Amino acid sequence: MKVYQVVLIALLLMSCSGKKDANETIRPVFYQKVEKTTTSQNRSFSGVSQAAKEAKLSFKVGGTIDQLNVELGDVVKKGTVIASLDTSDYLINYNKAILSLRNAEVQYSAAHSGFQRVEKLYAGNNASLTDYEKSKAQFESAEAMVKTAQSQVKAAKNQLDYTRLVAPFDGTISAILADENEMTSAGRPIVVFSSTSNIEVRTSIPENMINQIEKGQLVTVSFITLPGESFQGMVNEISPGTQGASSYPVIIQISEPSTGLLPGMTGNIQIPLHEDKAHGTIIVTPDAISHDQDGDFVFLADKSNEPGLYVVTKRVVNLGDLTSSGYEVTNGLKDGEIVITAGIRFLYEGRTVKLIDQAK
Repeated sequence: MKVYQVVLIALLLMSCSGKKDANETIRPVFYQKVEKTTTSQNRSFSGVSQAAKEAKLSFKVGGTIDQLNVELGDVVKKGTVIASLDTSDYLINYNKAILSLRNAEVQYSAAHSGFQRVEKLYAGNNASLTDYEKSKAQFESAEAMVKTAQSQVKAAKNQLDYTRLVAPFDGTISAILADENEMTSAGRPIVVFSSTSNIEVRTSIPENMINQIEKGQLVTVSFITLPGESFQGMVNEISPGTQGASSYPVIIQISEPSTGLLPGMTGNIQIPLHEDKAHGTIIVTPDAISHDQDGDFVFLADKSNEPGLYVVTKRVVNLGDLTSSGYEVTNGLKDGEIVITAGIRFLYEGRTVKLIDQAK
């Protein structure tokens, strides 16, 4: 009888102990889901301002430069006459064309009147078909002469107008390439004309950073000659580069340039470089990091066969810098894995846990 009592007591103790162990295996823990994060840092690059629109202006006709109405650096409004040629020869040609047109119009008027008269006579059988056709041919020839003379007047007028070099848009005179009393030919540049309303900055980005910049990205630009001022810009163009080059040209469009910002000024561009998501950084809270003879490690929660329950596994990791958000993990973790961040001292590999969302 005593033997049975001893066995019964032992079984009761084992049963109580088993319940206690079962309760200890399911431990609630806080967690963090591993996710690569992208970071950005401002980098400074030097650049030079330039006009978004720049043109070498030239006359469409040749001649002697009679007047040059601008000086280097002048700000010029659209439609302003920059320079003009001697118009003597072109004016003579224009007057000749006008005279030819008037003569053609007189001949046309006479031919038209004659044709109308003969047409009436022919309709009344008082003129022959030959007379009718002759009169009609003279009228059509006179009509063609008028149209030709009108085209010649228009061409001569254009030639006369081309002796004036006019600003195509608001801008500034960047260079003067000719002078008064010089003989110039059609198409020879007289001035270099730059837009003042659209200013951009050209810079070069090293090949190891070019993929961290994208078109449309906002940047900040400042200039040595304009202390205390800064301008917002946008990446407008990214060149594919040239063969053998180790840097890539990038064009920054200035959003609202001031009147003091001119082409040729040296600027400083602050560009936030965006780290590629594929090469992002994994940050883990310091509370999740433990250390033993194998080095630094974390506890992961892997899904078990029971809904809502996870099994603890140990993972050795390599740590990078300690940031304000936590430790950088350079090796050992992948996107989507679950790192346990609290209650670590009660954990061991194989233990069953239940996750608690720390944000709740």
